[in-house]
Amino acid sequence: MNEKNNFDIVRFSLAFIVMLVHSAEVTRNADIRFLSHFLNSDFAVRGFFAISGFLIAKSYLRSKSLTSYFIKRAQRILPAYIFVVILCFVIGMCLTTLPLMDFLKNKETIKYLLANFSFLNFIQASLPGVFTSNPNQPMDGSLWTIKAELTLYVLLPFIIPLMKKSPLKVWSIIFVISCAWFFYFTSLYTGPKADTLAKQFVSLSSFFFFGSLLAVHQPTFDRLKEITIVSLVLFLLFKNTDYSFIIEPVAFSSVVILFCTNLCKEVKISQYGDLSYGMYLYHWPIIQVLQHFGVFNANAFLGLGLTIVITLALAYTSWNVLESRFLKRAHHTQPSITPPTSTARD
Repeated sequence: MNEKNNFDIVRFSLAFIVMLVHSAEVTRNADIRFLSHFLNSDFAVRGFFAISGFLIAKSYLRSKSLTSYFIKRAQRILPAYIFVVILCFVIGMCLTTLPLMDFLKNKETIKYLLANFSFLNFIQASLPGVFTSNPNQPMDGSLWTIKAELTLYVLLPFIIPLMKKSPLKVWSIIFVISCAWFFYFTSLYTGPKADTLAKQFVSLSSFFFFGSLLAVHQPTFDRLKEITIVSLVLFLLFKNTDYSFIIEPVAFSSVVILFCTNLCKEVKISQYGDLSYGMYLYHWPIIQVLQHFGVFNANAFLGLGLTIVITLALAYTSWNVLESRFLKRAHHTQPSITPPTSTARD
């Protein structure tokens, strides 16, 4: 089995893309607007879900029990997540324009803590009197994906046994449901929060479970290069049409997994720790604080540089001081890139 892969560097790169795009979008600074034109954070987020689907399927198949599977997931997700919610709350206490006691007693503050500790960031994303002069007010707009990720973690133990028996049929059903959901909320639904609803776990499930399909079905994995080439050609042909969303789950997922598993040379960064999750969680509040103090307005590139440095430093510290301590080292090994032989009918 080939244990060499590039999951670490690809995840790091995707997190870096999200950080750069958010630096432009959160601050709405014209000097760095080009970042959101040349880079695609939607691709990065969906790539994360494809990688997660592949790795978490591997983790589930190695788990001794359902309990151990969920414990491993909690050990990976919760420490840094809880920390960033508390960090944002502390930032709020320091920067709010309200008197401290008024801030602490405010219903929005209590609602923020309850919503975010429950992974329901959309219910209350901001804190009272905090970042009111910034173009965007959410304390950490990246947290919306965590509830989707957790939902898919819960669904995976039910999907994988079915996928091992009939992988292509099961994924096709998920794909149809996912595309139908996305189409409905982007083309037919005219109610509030259509864009938010369109991006929920249902639409992301086709990316996540395509990664899982590659993890459990050897024939599909063996044809990954061909799938990537064909799907990318189709994506480029239909990129500017209303039908690109149909091709994206396969195109985005396959190209990301291909880079993770089939690069000729491994780019090793594991000696620095697994920084991608911390980068993803921490960059938004750092951007907001720098925007609050006028750094981006004074010099957008200085703000961008400080965002990168502080985010990397915090992610490194978080991994080595907090996250890694909750993980059993023996279980935090990179999975083989070769899926187990499948006994599936298709």
